[in-house]
Amino acid sequence: MSETEVGSKRIREILGDNALSLIEAFSKISPDFASYIVDFAYGDLYARKGISDKDRELAAVANLMGQGITGLPLKAHIAGMLNVGWTKNEIIELIIFMIGYNGFPASVEAIKIAEEVFFSRQDS
Repeated sequence: MSETEVGSKRIREILGDNALSLIEAFSKISPDFASYIVDFAYGDLYARKGISDKDRELAAVANLMGQGITGLPLKAHIAGMLNVGWTKNEIIELIIFMIGYNGFPASVEAIKIAEEVFFSRQDS
């Protein structure tokens, strides 16, 4: 399998089927940017052995919070946490725990994003 095939498979496994429509939208703006996400991030990094997808998503969310990155990336990876087996309560506990490292403002943003993700999944 090529990196693109592996990446397409992995991104769906982690972020869900909606991830491919996001990649298509990125492709309209920059095909190269979309390729980096699929081929490198998911076709290479997320395809490596050694740590679980649960650990990858934990690292992704904790790092996004630490960098103050909210919006689409944080929303996607909180959804990814649910997709790979985290519970809502575990995600909330992570956000609370991160107060000690990132402060309240980052956790306030993250809890609001988590609420959006949780609410969007109530209908599914």
